[in-house]
Amino acid sequence: MKLIGNYTSPYVRKISIIMLEKGITFEFSNESPWSEESHVPHYNPLGKVPAL
Repeated sequence: MKLIGNYTSPYVRKISIIMLEKGITFEFSNESPWSEESHVPHYNPLGKVPAL
């Protein structure tokens, strides 16, 4: 599973901690939803993080 987000977001940190506690392996992709080169809208049409 791939977690797309930015660690400055409290929601992304919360999801990553839950996934670690549950033993779910994931790959973290550090993407800023506010930059113009962001790929976040490809994963979430609203452009919000976290996205799985």
